[in-house]
Amino acid sequence: MTELERPKRVLVSGAAGGVGTAVAKRFAADGAGVALTDINKESLERVATEVGGHAFVADGTKREALAEVVASARDALGGLDAVIAAQGANIPSTLSARGQDAWTASLDVNLNGAFHLTAEAMPHLVESGGSVVMISSSAGILAGPPGTVGYTAAKTGLIGLVRWLAREYGPKGVRVNAVCPGWVRTPFGDGGMAYLAQRDGVTVEEAYARATQHVPLRRAAVPDEIAGVCAFLASSDAAMVTGHTLVADGGAAIVDPSTSIFDIS
Repeated sequence: MTELERPKRVLVSGAAGGVGTAVAKRFAADGAGVALTDINKESLERVATEVGGHAFVADGTKREALAEVVASARDALGGLDAVIAAQGANIPSTLSARGQDAWTASLDVNLNGAFHLTAEAMPHLVESGGSVVMISSSAGILAGPPGTVGYTAAKTGLIGLVRWLAREYGPKGVRVNAVCPGWVRTPFGDGGMAYLAQRDGVTVEEAYARATQHVPLRRAAVPDEIAGVCAFLASSDAAMVTGHTLVADGGAAIVDPSTSIFDIS
């Protein structure tokens, strides 16, 4: 049996909160040197201090800024073994002409940023035989709720991007995978639950319970659980896994909504 190998030099985007923070903490706990990037300077620097990592504040939608981040991360860590693209935001968008800016912003934050980051990092990952993990969403495989057309399209696009990158760079020794969480207890998830709570006159906890009542595990994930999935995909335990979309949603995607009327618990 071979010893488990974990990446030693990891760059995490969207590291200032939620899943990205949990990912940074997990890799640091596993002994990796971590470089973190986000647009939120105060929160990013706090997380970097906590995990002993390197903070690089940048607008994650700008390729020039991400090129600087990648170069700085490479220099600080001595190379790159893994990139975890965890940046994302749900910017409400519809087909309305007034929603054009929101559509564009959704694609920039949730899809284009991951593309730019990976494109800049790829030469270093080829050199190290590294890997990429992109955080998509259950909205990437199922339609998101009302008002999320941009988010849904972008997260779906991430899965296509992962597959193309896996095919293109597999012969060069780089693995690329996606993770699709469902509801996660983050500020992002709490915002959705706060809306439901206000609309329905319930607590946030009751809103989470309602949103997951037909999920087989009957709960939302916590960020550490998604970070654990990322750690697996970046490790040698997943050495033969590439181009894969790992769904971490408590089983929500396997449920046919038309059968939920039969649920008794």
